[in-house]
Amino acid sequence: MRVETLSPVYGGYALARTERVGVLFVRFALPGETVEVRLGERKRDYGFAETVAVLSPSRHRVSPPCGVFGVCGGCQLQHASYPYQLEMKREVLREAFRRIAGRDVAPESAPPGEPFGYRHRAQFKTDGREIGFFAERSRRIVPVSHCPLMADAINRVLPAFLGLGRIAPVSEVHLSTDGVRVWAWFPGTPYGERLASHLADRAGKMLAGARFEDRGTGEERLTLALDGFAYSVSPRSFFQANWRMNLALLEKLLATLGSDGSGRLLDLYAGAGNFALPLSPRFREVVAVEGEPRGAGDLRRNLRENRIGNVLPVRSRVESYRPEGPFDVLLLDPPRSGLSDAALATVRGAAAGRIFYVSCNPSTLARDVRALSDRYDLSSLGMFDFFPNTHHIESLAVLSAR
Repeated sequence: MRVETLSPVYGGYALARTERVGVLFVRFALPGETVEVRLGERKRDYGFAETVAVLSPSRHRVSPPCGVFGVCGGCQLQHASYPYQLEMKREVLREAFRRIAGRDVAPESAPPGEPFGYRHRAQFKTDGREIGFFAERSRRIVPVSHCPLMADAINRVLPAFLGLGRIAPVSEVHLSTDGVRVWAWFPGTPYGERLASHLADRAGKMLAGARFEDRGTGEERLTLALDGFAYSVSPRSFFQANWRMNLALLEKLLATLGSDGSGRLLDLYAGAGNFALPLSPRFREVVAVEGEPRGAGDLRRNLRENRIGNVLPVRSRVESYRPEGPFDVLLLDPPRSGLSDAALATVRGAAAGRIFYVSCNPSTLARDVRALSDRYDLSSLGMFDFFPNTHHIESLAVLSAR
């Protein structure tokens, strides 16, 4: 079927409208193109399709540099020039607020980033022979020997993880890097002498440490520079994969805060202290709340090793935490699902003058901003491209109490 595409849609799709299907979400097409598509999943009034031929290409279309683009499920936008990717994501974010929050707000332009070589962390799948990523909507592994999104250190160590099935029942490997060396985590895999020896022989000094379900070898943590602080995490803990863009987001926060060091900050979903550490000099007191045990442990250790005395770490689920407000500033960085009703109650209980809401999901961000609109006005909305060449969008909403 031949269609003409209209606007970008979250998920890496382009929107089309047809008499036969209704609304159609088209993969591997860009807005303003004429394409031939193959119909896929269909619902009552919309469906999905995949581009099989581009009849009238967009001027923003480029040749994907990765040989498995379109097969591997990791990227959705390599066929678009990087500046146009930013334009599309900005429009998706704006449309989410228009549709869900009832606000027509133009997001600030994203700061420029590097479209390739930016990932310091990734989850690889293995069938015991090859290593790679799952195909789109499939459990089939697409082998990769070099991923253009990965930091160079990860790509250089990848061959060491081929053929692990002869040694141990490995199905997944998480790799993290500080930019020079690599740490590996094998979820569900117990320690074995043969496996550890194999990795040491194949990876050499590039592999700084390996963690298994029951024990580990080598160094336990990697450390990244965070605005003058040493940010240390275990390979099993979450940290931002695009470290350069994480620093750009931090720079924006510091510039917008303008605190004189006398106020109070509540940091919810604090993790290992990604924001609590560098923001601590701007406040008299910081309360950092994290419920995940490893993240909470990393947070306490980072505060101790950086000799930060004005941050109070609290191990608690955000939904269960009862803030002793008021706070001057509240910082949120929730998971993709956004804020539950209980978490919204925690936010309201903080009675903060300003809220800085970091989000990885435009829809749940718009929903939560609308839920808080009885007390807070949206002051600004910005976008940060943590994951170039993918459909993911990171954004920062600043809310001010009336």
